[in-house]
Amino acid sequence: MAITPFRRSSWLSIIFIVLTLTLYLFLFRPDSLPKPNLNYDDSRSLTKLTSSQPVTSINLHSSADGHLYFLDNPSNQPSPEIQHPIFSLIKNATAKWKYKIDNQSLNLSSGVAEYYQRYHRHPPRGFDEWWDWATEKGVQLLDEYDSIMKAIEPFFALPPHIFRQRVQDLLNDRTKWKESIFVISIKAGKVELYGRQAHNGPRPKELLELLEGIAYRLPDVELPISSMDLPTITVSAKNYERHIELARQSKYLPDSELSAIYDEPGLYGWPNTCPSGSRLRNKLDGHNYPMNYEPSSQSYIVDHVPAMNLCDHPELEQMIGFLSTTRPKVHPFFPLFSFTKTNGFSELPLTPVSQYYHGIGVDPLWHRKKFNKLIWRGSNTGILYNRDTNWRQSQRPRLVKLTNESKGKNITVRIVEPKTSKLSYFEANSSSLNSKYFDIGFSGQPLQCEVEDGTCEAVRSLYTFKDSVEPETMNHYKYIMDVDGNGWSGRFHKLMTTRSVILKSTIFPEWYVYADRIQPWYHYVPVRVDYQDLYDIMGFFTGDLEGRGAQDKEGEKIGAAGSIWAQTFWRKEDMQAYMYRIILVRFFFFFTFLSMWFRQD
Repeated sequence: MAITPFRRSSWLSIIFIVLTLTLYLFLFRPDSLPKPNLNYDDSRSLTKLTSSQPVTSINLHSSADGHLYFLDNPSNQPSPEIQHPIFSLIKNATAKWKYKIDNQSLNLSSGVAEYYQRYHRHPPRGFDEWWDWATEKGVQLLDEYDSIMKAIEPFFALPPHIFRQRVQDLLNDRTKWKESIFVISIKAGKVELYGRQAHNGPRPKELLELLEGIAYRLPDVELPISSMDLPTITVSAKNYERHIELARQSKYLPDSELSAIYDEPGLYGWPNTCPSGSRLRNKLDGHNYPMNYEPSSQSYIVDHVPAMNLCDHPELEQMIGFLSTTRPKVHPFFPLFSFTKTNGFSELPLTPVSQYYHGIGVDPLWHRKKFNKLIWRGSNTGILYNRDTNWRQSQRPRLVKLTNESKGKNITVRIVEPKTSKLSYFEANSSSLNSKYFDIGFSGQPLQCEVEDGTCEAVRSLYTFKDSVEPETMNHYKYIMDVDGNGWSGRFHKLMTTRSVILKSTIFPEWYVYADRIQPWYHYVPVRVDYQDLYDIMGFFTGDLEGRGAQDKEGEKIGAAGSIWAQTFWRKEDMQAYMYRIILVRFFFFFTFLSMWFRQD
């Protein structure tokens, strides 16, 4: 059989392809680049982040678990040598936020250098156009999108054809999660919805409308998105570590490991998602926690994301309805978008728009707010209430029970000594403290409960139900609580827009927290899931039963900073910038660019 000689155009095409592949390998899989330490710590030293030395004390011990531990001796006497720890938290938070604002990249070239410095990768194609658009729209903190890379990085270990195959499995109902997925399709600048959940509830349409404003700038892509309140694709810690190891070496998983999930024996449920050496795994193995402080010492959240980590806080499992009622099985990595995630899940976090456009009504100035206490109203969601669940331990029932206890014990509260501004203590019955500090209760009727087994009636009789409160009335409270329900709380943006101080207790790091785009103790007050810091927090801001030692000005500052943040860092354009960037990283690396070489016709 005769062999037809190549035409000149064929040779030119081959040369073009070879040169393009060479350029791609140089730019996008830079094996010669310096590799990051696989054991790196995402947290940064405070002394590196502040222009001045942070407030320190021999009584304060910061831990990698996100807590600041305070060793003191509550003796009901002023402590002239000890400052109240919340002063330290506020001062350090203020310095960290100022440093972050002052050290952002100011132009594209410095932004590219910062991107490479952080991730040891070049920015994706189209990064310059994203930068120009974000700058034009007044988006701030253009360097602070670490959550995007953290979520996507494990997928760098997947061969491109496997990544594309798993995307197609999600798009075409070939996974166990098919009933909960909707798809946003962007083609030629037009956005459309399809999938089983495409028209179920407001979330798909809300997200579609958010993307319509930037669709003309985006590649033709299809985004598989979970409609659930909760993350669903659990991965084992060993599998995550293996993916990260290879990704940081610019290597792919070998064929023999593509289906591996590393479901280790004897690690059923959450322990499988935690690395060896974590507190949850140590607890499972019968070891003591690796603490260098007294377990009985008080602690406050200083870094909210690690404080949400079940692996470092195994006590959370029994305190959150989602954790206590779920025994997850691990899976391979699938690139599914989700409105929320926690440690141990492979979803890619996006920006939920739920309740974003809800109005707040009239919000009075701080000095005109009538009520100097903490308010919360909500339904009893967060868990299914029946004879088979420990719903009394769930987050919302515990909050309502704690803050309405009428026959409680005496509690020692840390406050500021009025004369010296140092730490002081006072003791009072919890009933008196609750009356002073809180206006908290369920509203409406018991939900998510079994009528037949008597659970609904038990909920009604055990907990305080109060009338609902209109937004304008709630705005007259200086302090407002935000707490998880079935999943993340959709109220946060609306609450943060007010001048009130928002106290937030959660295990779900949303896009702005996960991306390090908000500062606890500067914009809002983080609260432990067990609420053991709640009395101290309210004592600091509102004083003792007579109001002595109240740090009202500190509350006013946080409320004002939070309101400004919501209006300048959580605009529609800020959510669009986040979505624009995550689509660039995800699809230009893995789908759009690579599809020309791995096309499945």
